[in-house]
This record gives sequence, structure tokens and C-alpha cells, in this order.
Amino acid sequence: MKALEKKIFTELSLEKKCSFTDTLQRKNSIFVLMRNLREIKSALILQLLLAFIVTNAAPAQSSSEMRDIFAQAESYYLYEEFELANQLYLLLETPDNLNIKYKIGTCYLNIPGEKEKSIPYLEEAVKSASYDSKTESFKEMRAPLDAYFSLAKAYMINDDLEKGMNTLLTFQKLATETKSKGGMQNLQFIDQQIQACKTAINLKENPVLFTNRTLGPDFSMGSINDNPAVSFDGNSIVYTERRGIVNVIFYSRKERGKWQPPIEITSELNAGEDCSTCALNSDGTVLFLYKTDNYDGAIYSSTFNEGYWTPIKKLNRNINTKFYESHASVSSDGKRLYFASNRDGGQGNLDIYVSEIDQTGDWSPAVNLGPVVNTPYNEDTPFITNDGNFLYFSSEGHTSMGGYDNFKSHYTGSAWETPENIGYPVNSSDDDKFLQPYDNGKSAFYSMTTNYKKTEISFLVFGETEKSHTFEINGIYSLSDTIVPFDKNYSIHLLNSSSGDTIDVGYPNKLTGQYNFIVNPGEYRIIYSSPWYLSQTVDTVILNDHPTLSVRIDVALEPDPNKEMPEPAEPEYDKINLTSIPLVEKIDSSFIVMNMNVSDLSDRNVADSDILYFTVQVIALHNPVDVSYFKHIDNLKVMYNEADKFYRYTTGQFSTREEAYSWRLQLIRRGYPEEIFIKKVSK
Repeated sequence: MKALEKKIFTELSLEKKCSFTDTLQRKNSIFVLMRNLREIKSALILQLLLAFIVTNAAPAQSSSEMRDIFAQAESYYLYEEFELANQLYLLLETPDNLNIKYKIGTCYLNIPGEKEKSIPYLEEAVKSASYDSKTESFKEMRAPLDAYFSLAKAYMINDDLEKGMNTLLTFQKLATETKSKGGMQNLQFIDQQIQACKTAINLKENPVLFTNRTLGPDFSMGSINDNPAVSFDGNSIVYTERRGIVNVIFYSRKERGKWQPPIEITSELNAGEDCSTCALNSDGTVLFLYKTDNYDGAIYSSTFNEGYWTPIKKLNRNINTKFYESHASVSSDGKRLYFASNRDGGQGNLDIYVSEIDQTGDWSPAVNLGPVVNTPYNEDTPFITNDGNFLYFSSEGHTSMGGYDNFKSHYTGSAWETPENIGYPVNSSDDDKFLQPYDNGKSAFYSMTTNYKKTEISFLVFGETEKSHTFEINGIYSLSDTIVPFDKNYSIHLLNSSSGDTIDVGYPNKLTGQYNFIVNPGEYRIIYSSPWYLSQTVDTVILNDHPTLSVRIDVALEPDPNKEMPEPAEPEYDKINLTSIPLVEKIDSSFIVMNMNVSDLSDRNVADSDILYFTVQVIALHNPVDVSYFKHIDNLKVMYNEADKFYRYTTGQFSTREEAYSWRLQLIRRGYPEEIFIKKVSK
């Protein structure tokens, strides 16, 4: 039991002697409310018994129904399923229930892309914050005292550092006054966060210099792409695409200096849905992964053999213990494994350890890296550079800006030196982890937010001057009169304008038409061509002081009146069976559009002036299903309306019904059944 409790609370940095910090960094423990195994079991049973409530709750619930909704929300909240929990808490919101406002604010604080929404709820919650609040009780109307901490974190994440610091000082004063009632533990973490605000202010005044380019559209087909594990030779990459609560593993290799389109290897690894990538070895033939294992947390590995990845295998007991292991990476010579664990005997919660290969070829008992690297808080995601001189890792301690920051520590040959913060804007006041160093730390692979709820894998080069900036030319290649799957007949030539030399030849993505080139400052001519269309030529000049690191050029080729395009061979698509789509507990909120009116074309209650756009509805269900099942669709949106509790799986936004009709025919040709319908969308 002791070991399980330590796993459960590995993320928890503050706690009340009875129940403090539901939220405290609510990356914060998915288990903050958990007290013992019986409660875990009860929560799981309750989750199963009450799963029908979300879709069947009436507009005006009875007290009993509201209590059940609260219990289901608490179960989701307990297991860090914040988007599902929040939908239920919002049903319970009333002006005077500040405990519910606290829960809503805490959920928003943990939903990517929506964290700023937490502030008004938490500002309301602190008006009645009390040490005596029993936040897990349905009858409780007061917020807990640590609502102040959550509000401070919200201010910090949204770059209002002065407000964050002042709120932490208020919390510190109130927390100190609770000593007569038993007091709160780990108050030194408040001091650490106050210092983090000061660190953030200083680092933002001196941003670190680096260039940043994404790996291209093939590596960002999903919304959340992270944990890039790259081999020391730079020729292999494995990364994780997060589809809600399901993780999918992708693999790519470089050929002739170019990354090939990634392929999914999740089933090949036999990894299940809860694996995340950690690291690759020197030549990309050994992969290390983290597997949740029902919140047990363990490290696995797989070997690339004769063109295939072997099923994952759990590392030995010197690495995986009855406690929690979260990440591992290997040295370039394959003889040392650096990993994070919260086992007994460490400096704090998660610490970084190292294990060496023994005479049998297996991992020996691990050694803690000591107090220079490890702090009383959490350290995670260690990577050692190729030459073994620098350790890159993430930490909540040291000189963090708030949450996890990326650090590096130099090894002198006998000891580790004081870690150095990588700097802003690589780090922020939110959680920043998993910086994969490359070329001995001169560059790195890193997942960065590029748009609303969109993260893409980037290649960073540190310390570059403006003269050495690289830029990306990207855009959409399309045809003005039709939609076809692109092939080698549709090409893009990048030329040096001065010499006329061809620098590169690219092709649009088969389905999306996206393309990109990485270039240095200069003058370029880009020729978009096809045998049956009129070529287009675009000249562009990119100077050192170009205001952005990317130049977008979209083109639509016009048909050549003197050439007739041969009738394309209709590709053979497998029929798609929409009756066998697997159910899921929740859908990634980046796919969801809430409370829009979706109506039939024949519905005369919607005036033409109210129509926002036309779309194609593939299917409508009362339950959430796996969105990755919908093949040949890269713009899927799930329209959900509280009025009828339907999830409508739709694709495309068209200004005319004729455009929507054309897309519907394309989907039918791609294997979808005739029973897909054009709908009009309005407010």
C-alpha cells in the first residue's frame, strides 16, 4: 500500500494534513482526492454505473440526479479526465456554489488551449475560500483555501506574473494562519513558486536565441504531436500522437536527407493505448517507452529487427519497481540508462537515476544523481548528449519559471554542475517538458504549440544569429476545377532566382495538398506545374529581417484548354462500416463544436440569412466514438448540442450546398455509405 500511495502522490507538491491541494499543480495528481484502494475501486464502479447520466440528464435535474452528476464528475476529475468532468460541473453551476466554480476553474486550468477561461471562475472561488472546505462533498458551497494557489497558477500561465506573485503571497499568509487547525504541509513550495515568478520576469527580459522549424505537415496530421524521440545519428524519429485518451505511436526514417512520411507502429509494438515514446538509442534500433499500466507507471523497450519493431518488453526490476517510473533514455554507447522514478531513498518526489549495463548485458542497480540535479520536487524526462557531457531534463525545482521547465547540467568528469534553465521562450510559466537534445545540445527536437490546441514537432537550433536563420515556404497546392488525390504528376520546383538552378523538387500531400520547403534567406522562384494544368510561377524574396519564419503561398492551378486530363483510374476503396465504430469515453475537445444548430436542408425554420455554412454529416450518435476511425477525412468536426444530446460527426465547411454535395460524392467514392447527408449549420 505504501508503494501505491507514493505512486499516487508523486505529482502532489502541496497537501493539507487532511486533504490539501486538490489542485496544487493540478497536473497535479490525478489522484489528489484518492485516499485508499477502496475509494479507487468505488470511483471506478461509480464511473461505470453512472456513465449514462451525461446523455440522459434532463434539463432540470432533481436533487438526486444532481448528486449523481456530481459523483460522476468527481470520478472523471479524480482520473484527470478534465474535459469530461467540466461538462458535468457546468451543469451544476449556480451563482452561490463557489466549490463548483473552483472545480470548473481547475478543470479549465488543465485543458490545453482553454486555461485562460479558468481565471474568472477561480477569482469567484477565492471569495469564499476556506481551510475547512470539504470539496469532495456535494453539499459544500465553499471553495478550498488552495483555490488561491490555482488562481496564482492561472495568472502565471497567462503571463500576469505580478498578479500571480501577489496571489501567492496572499495564499501564503492565509495558509500560515491555519496552524491552529492543523496547518498545511509543504508550504515551502509556495516560496518556490514566488521565486518562479521572479525568475520568469528576469528570463522574459533576456530571451534565448534560437531558430525553429516544424518537421512538416506529414508530422502534424493529428492535433497533439509530442514526445519526439530521435536517434543520436539523427536518422530515426518515433513520436506520440495523442488522440484524446488514446496514444498512437509513429515512426519515420530519413532517406537522402529527408524525413519519410511517418507510419503508425502502435499495433506492431503491441503497445496498447497508454504508451508514450521516451527515447531511441544511437542508431535508432532500440526504442524506450513509458506505459501507464493502470497508473503503475513502467518503462518498456522494443528492438527494430529486419524491418519490424518487436512487441514491447518491460525492463528489469532494477529499473521498474513497485513505485512509479515515468521516462528513460540511453547514452550513445548504450551502456547507461538515465530514468525518472519516485522510489524510496530519493531527494524528493520524482528523481533522476542512472543504471549501467552489467556483465550479463542487463541493467544494474540504479544510483540517484544526487541533490545537485534532484530537488525536493519533481525531475523528469532526462536525456544525455552524444558526448556524455550534458544532461537535459525537466524540473519543477531549481530556477523554474513555474511548473516544469527544461534544464541542462554539465558533467565535469567527476560531478554534475548546478543546472541551468534553458530559457524563455522554450520555457514558460506552464509545464514545459521533453526537450530532446541533438548534436550535443546545439539543437533539439521539441513539441511546441503552433495553434489553438495544436502542437507540432519542431527542430530548434540554439544560439543562431539572424544571418543564419532558416525559413519555411509552405502553403496549399490545389486545382481550381476538381479535387483529386495528388501524385507525382503534380510537382513544385524551387529555383534560385539569380542562377536558375533547381534547389529542390517537392510534391503536395496526397489528400490535403500541403507542401513545404526549408530555405535560407534569398531570392526564390517557385513553379507549380502539372501536365494538364497551366503552370504558375511565384517569385519571393526572404530577407534576414523577415518578420516571420514562414512564408505562405497558396496556389490553385487552372486547366490547360489545350490539354485534356485523362479520366483518372478510380481508386478502389474498402467499404467503411459505420456500425462498428468503437466507443470511447471522451473525444479530444479540439474536434468538438458546441451548441450549433445542425438542420436538414428541408428545414424551413432556418432562414437562409442565418446559415453559417453547409457541411456533410457522416453519422449522428448519442455516444462518443473513436474519431480516428473516419478514414480519408482530415477536417472532421464533432457537433454536439445539449438540446438533443447528439454527437454529429461532420466534415467540411462550404459556402454553397453544391460544394457540399460534391464533397459528399467524393466521400461515397471513398467507401462511405450513401446514407451521409448535407446539413446546414446556424447559430
